[in-house]
Amino acid sequence: MTEISRDQYEETLLKEIRDLPESELRKILKLIHFLKEEIFGGLKTPQNDLQSFWNSFGSWEDERGPEEIINEIYSSRRSTSREIRL
Repeated sequence: MTEISRDQYEETLLKEIRDLPESELRKILKLIHFLKEEIFGGLKTPQNDLQSFWNSFGSWEDERGPEEIINEIYSSRRSTSREIRL
């Protein structure tokens, strides 16, 4: 079996896409994006995963002062008394 180069694969894909109606190109683009991100995992490297993890952290942003935030926390607490029967 002959080995096909990346360039040959790309050219074959382009030929297939060229034959499609313009109205279908958006669907093809969405499908390729889905395959790339969901099926192949975006071809992420461990370094990219680590960077994504660190980027998910952020500082707390709030326009209220500390006293107002603390008062809200205390006021939102609810205590309940439950009778325990054995």
